[in-house]
Amino acid sequence: MKWRFLGSLAEARKSGCSGVYLIVHQGVFERVVYVGVSNNVGRRISEHYEGYLRGNRTIYNAGHNDDVYKFMSAYKVRNHTKHYQELANQHKIWASTTVDLNSAINLLSEEQQFGFQWEDILLNKYLPQLVVWALPFADYTYEKATVIESVIQTKLVKAFDLRGFFNLKQISILGKIEQPDLTKISQCIDSPKLDLASQVIFNNLHTAGVPIEAYRIFSVQLDKEISQREKEKEARLALMQKKILRHKNYGKPWTHEDQEKLRVMLVDFEMKPSQMAFYLGRDPRSIAKRISNNDKLSQRKWREDLKWL
Repeated sequence: MKWRFLGSLAEARKSGCSGVYLIVHQGVFERVVYVGVSNNVGRRISEHYEGYLRGNRTIYNAGHNDDVYKFMSAYKVRNHTKHYQELANQHKIWASTTVDLNSAINLLSEEQQFGFQWEDILLNKYLPQLVVWALPFADYTYEKATVIESVIQTKLVKAFDLRGFFNLKQISILGKIEQPDLTKISQCIDSPKLDLASQVIFNNLHTAGVPIEAYRIFSVQLDKEISQREKEKEARLALMQKKILRHKNYGKPWTHEDQEKLRVMLVDFEMKPSQMAFYLGRDPRSIAKRISNNDKLSQRKWREDLKWL
């Protein structure tokens, strides 16, 4: 079995082969952005192509001078969903996970419109960099194809820390993983033309786990982005330490004792959050939010007794 280059998405629409296919972004590095299977790859690529034009596929603000994985990878990121949402709000990601929706919705930033700005990014920046590789099957079955598809997805996700936009195990950023527990395939398959780290992974699909070499190469490839994320992490930690020094209970869960102190100060002494801050060791905004949440949860009855919470 060998990978076959099908060209651009427009060219790949003419293919009639069946098997596993890769949509690859040719930027600074050649990165896999989607893995799928079909008994007619050309027809499936047509669905992708038309979906892109409607805004029903995920689009990255990445051209030929960009590494698309700087948007896709959550390496060194603590909260990946928040990270992706921030990128979406910056017009770096248009997140859509199905070709069947008629309306274009950015699932990470629903107030956005698929208008001129995103159409310009798609047509002049992202779409021209997409190409397709296929692994044709002489005796295609969906079950056989999804074994290879799932192993590719699982290994790429793990190696490059490609999280999903949502906390769903089988919905990855590379497509739905049909068999997420598979770790390897039975045969050796050479890699298509991809970046060096991805080539290491594709050349080792028949072995369990991700080769250390792939991690090493990727860390070099994404060195600038990783350094920036580490600096941001250090800045967040420094800010947190500053807040902890100011409010000793910052970030700690509210105990029953804390809640009772809050209730007494609010009801019996009619204190404001700014006045409570010293005694509770918490930021006034956190205190105000706790009061509001308790009121909503208990319809203000917690002010009489905590049993209503």
